Amino acid sequence: MTTIMTIRPQDREMAMRRESSPSRLAQEGIGGVRRRPRSNPLVGRGFTLIELLVVIAIIALLMGILLPSLHRAREQARKIACLSNMRQMGVALQAYLIDSEYRLPPSSCHCQDPNDHWLRVLTRYTKEPLLVRCPSDKGKEFVDWSRPLSEQRQARYSSFAVNALLDPVHFRYGPNTNRYNNVNNIRRPMHCIWISEAPDSESFRLADHIHPDLWEGSIEYARQSIAWDRHKGMSHYLFADGHAEGLPFERTYTWPGDCYWYPEAAPKWPENP
Repeated sequence: MTTIMTIRPQDREMAMRRESSPSRLAQEGIGGVRRRPRSNPLVGRGFTLIELLVVIAIIALLMGILLPSLHRAREQARKIACLSNMRQMGVALQAYLIDSEYRLPPSSCHCQDPNDHWLRVLTRYTKEPLLVRCPSDKGKEFVDWSRPLSEQRQARYSSFAVNALLDPVHFRYGPNTNRYNNVNNIRRPMHCIWISEAPDSESFRLADHIHPDLWEGSIEYARQSIAWDRHKGMSHYLFADGHAEGLPFERTYTWPGDCYWYPEAAPKWPENP
C-alpha cells in the first residue's frame, strides 16, 4: 500500500520564503555556492616593532615635558608650606610678646628640657603645632621631642636658627641683660631678622642660633650659617616685628649696603660691626 504525502499550499510557500531569504543568499551566493564570511583585518592583529617603538618614544617625550613641571610645582608647594609655617611663628610671637613684656624667647642650644625650646614655647600660642622641619630641608636626623635631648647628640633641633644678637644675653652688648632682647629697643623691628633658615650641616647639631657678629662682612663666610639657597636662590626670614618673607641673602647682608642683622642699626650697618 503506497502512502501519498500531501503538501499544503501554506507549507510550500514558507519553504520558498526560506530559500529566498537575504541571509541565506548572502551565505550561499548566486547559484547556491556558499561564500566564506569576510574576516575583519583588524581582528587578531598585534603591534609591529616600529609601532611599539613609536608609542614608547611618545610616552618618553610626554614624561620629559611633564616631569620638570611636576618637580617645580612640588618645590613651589614646599616653599609655600615653609613660608606659611614661618608666618605662623610670627603670629605666635606677637601673642608671646604680650605675655613676656615684649622680650623675645631665648635661643635653646643649652636647654635640657625639650619643652624649653623656643619653637615649643611658641607652639603654645598656636592652634596647630609649628613645623620644626622645613619640607625642603634634606637633613635626615631631627630631635625626637618625646625623648631627653641628652640622648640625641647627633640630631638637629629644627630647620631654623635664632639671631644670637637678640638673645637675652650677648657679649657684644655687655655681661648684663641685652637691651635688644626687648623688641621695643630695636631700632627698626620690621628690618631686623630674628629667625633664619639653618643649613642641614653637622655644625647645627643641637644648636639653634647664629652669630652675625662673627661674619666680618664676608658673604661667603656668612652663607655657611644660612640655608641661603634652600628655595631656589632665596631663604625665608622671620623679623622681630612678626612678619616673614623670602629674600635672597644678599638683600639682608651686603657690605657696604644693607644689613638686617644688627638690632641697633638695621637695616644699616652699625658703626662697629
